Amino acid sequence: MWHKIMKSRWLVVVSLLIAIFSISYAVSQHFFYAKRSRQISRDSYKPDVIGKPLPELRLVDFSGNTLGDSELRHGKVILVILSSECDACFKEGQFLRTVVDKYSNLRFYGVLLFWSERSINGIEGKFPMKLYFDDNSVLQKTLEVKSVPLRIFMEDGIVKKVWTGTAGTLQGEESFVRYIEGLAIA
Repeated sequence: MWHKIMKSRWLVVVSLLIAIFSISYAVSQHFFYAKRSRQISRDSYKPDVIGKPLPELRLVDFSGNTLGDSELRHGKVILVILSSECDACFKEGQFLRTVVDKYSNLRFYGVLLFWSERSINGIEGKFPMKLYFDDNSVLQKTLEVKSVPLRIFMEDGIVKKVWTGTAGTLQGEESFVRYIEGLAIA
């Protein structure tokens, strides 16, 4: 009898220790990855570009036509920085389909920074805005872009706001749309 009581107490103690360890591990992993996610967002681009003009860019479309730098320097522009091999970028394209046509006072341009010849076939139809290449890599070098997608709002050539990562979450999409709606009113 004594042996059975000690064995059952031992099982209860071991079970409690395993539960405490499991909960502690899960909580620490949550905080580690949440912190890492914030770090990645901060490290996705050079943060001191806000409030400054971007240097002169050379953006070229699939036909070899150049987007005039003046198009980026006048009015309200959103540059969507993408890669042709990025699932999150394609999700971004799906989300932006609901936004681009609705806000005609904004000009949207997609810029492919990371791409390969193989991956760009048929890509134009996957995004609701015209796509360009950063021909002289000035955009990539200036922003020190490390991950995509990235959305940049500029007004009269001055960077006003940058969003990192895909809008993918309902909260991220709503936040972006609220900001865009504010621009539409102004």
